[in-house]
Amino acid sequence: MTKLVSLCIYPLTQSMLLCLIGILVIAVSVRGRLFGLLVQALAMVWLWIASTALFADALMASLEADARPKTVSALPDAQAIVVLGGVDRGDVHFGTLPDLHHAADRLIYGAKLFQVGKAPLVVLSGGSRDDERPEAERMRDIMHVIGIPDEALLLERNSRTTEENAVYAAALLGNKGIERVLLVTSGYHMIRAQRWFEKQGFDVIPAPTDFQVILVKPSVPRWLPTAQDLARTTRALHEYAGLAVQAVK
Repeated sequence: MTKLVSLCIYPLTQSMLLCLIGILVIAVSVRGRLFGLLVQALAMVWLWIASTALFADALMASLEADARPKTVSALPDAQAIVVLGGVDRGDVHFGTLPDLHHAADRLIYGAKLFQVGKAPLVVLSGGSRDDERPEAERMRDIMHVIGIPDEALLLERNSRTTEENAVYAAALLGNKGIERVLLVTSGYHMIRAQRWFEKQGFDVIPAPTDFQVILVKPSVPRWLPTAQDLARTTRALHEYAGLAVQAVK
């Protein structure tokens, strides 16, 4: 449901629909030409705004505000480290490892927490679509490269949403008596993830990573559009859609 709701508010989707509406209005009515042109102009303006660092940073900062990073030493110990999926694009034809993207920070941070002894177990949570290999298995491949032993890894292979991450993790860890977990996910995703895990009875210690508002000066002025900033805006709007759906459940 979250994915369907968020699809409707994606800037690119909205802009394409507005352009199509404008074209149809112009095509069916000579009198509607001005209105049709205004609708198309609105589509371009919205797409421009959504593609700027100014707008993307503002949205991401609002989501990351309550997910302040802590030094590893400041985090308390837990019974397990839960690393949420969404870290790769999947297996590739000409490679032995999955293709990672920005959220792969989750794996690196989870591995670091294990290496310094914050918990004896790392839970990798992520399922699959159709006939794909479960993401938890792909995450395990990366963890092996980092140096995390197989006996320290527990795979949750069924979840496809954040809510399912929590539900299936609870089913997996409940029999082991594990309640106190370090939850590793992206900073902008932490609010929603923590709520779902707490709803399942976990004592959650937030361990956010993959922060999207960075200090590095952008390569282009912040008011100019880029594909990267459009992607960040889209992720932020998806997260707000997820929070909205969560609020009514």
